[in-house]
Amino acid sequence: MSEEIEMQDKQTKKTVNRKKLYYSIAALVVVAVLLVGFSFAWFFNKTDMATLMPIKEPSNITILGPNGSELTSLDLNYTAADKNGNTVTVRRVICVQSAADKFKLEIAHTTNLKGLTFKLYPVSSNGTDSGYTYSYNAANPIEGTYINLDNKKDYKYANKSKHNNNYGDYQSVQTHAEPLYWLTSQPLNADKSTVENQVMIDGVQNHRTYYVCEVTWTETTKETDIFYILAQTA
Repeated sequence: MSEEIEMQDKQTKKTVNRKKLYYSIAALVVVAVLLVGFSFAWFFNKTDMATLMPIKEPSNITILGPNGSELTSLDLNYTAADKNGNTVTVRRVICVQSAADKFKLEIAHTTNLKGLTFKLYPVSSNGTDSGYTYSYNAANPIEGTYINLDNKKDYKYANKSKHNNNYGDYQSVQTHAEPLYWLTSQPLNADKSTVENQVMIDGVQNHRTYYVCEVTWTETTKETDIFYILAQTA
C-alpha cells in the first residue's frame, strides 16, 4: 500500500534540557522530539559500543528535514484528521545525510504515553517542488528491535539491563524515565538513486536518504515523552 505525505519544515528553537529525560513525569505537551545526527549515538556503554554509543563530535552524518532543510526537532502537533478514536498517528519526514554508503538508526525514548509506537519507512520517491511530496510503502517498515524492553499491556517499559549505563548506582529513577532503545536490525543503504539526493559538502559527495517517521499513541491525559532519533555510520 503506497502512501504520500506532504511536509513543510517547521523549525523550532526550543531546547530540551537533558535532565527532563531523567525526571519527566507530566507536562502540558504530548510528545517532545529531538533528532541527533552524530557518528556515535546516545548513551555511553563502556562494554558494548554496538549497543549504546556516546555522542561525539565532529560528525560526518546529520539528520535533516524535508528537502535537506535544517532540523533540530519535529513538530508533532496534530489535528482531528490524525485521530482514530483516542489513537493519534502523526507522520513526519526526516533525512539522513552522510558520505557513508551505510548507516544505522536508533530510537531512544521515555515511556509515559500509553500505546506509544514508532515506525520508520523508507521513502520510495520524493518530489522536488515546494510542497515536498514523499511516497512510501506502509506495508514495509524498517526492521528493528528493542534491546531492553519489558513489555506490559498498553505501555512499554524499560528493563534494568541498561540502567547502570545511564544512572550508575542511582536507583531513585521514575519508571517512565528509564529510556528504551530501538535499533535497526541491519545497516541501511544510503540512497544513491537520484541526482537530487546527492550533495557536495567540502568537496565530499554526500547522500540524502529520506524516511517517514510514524509516531502513534493513545490520547489519555497530557503526558510528556522525549524521543531521540540517532544515526551512526556503519
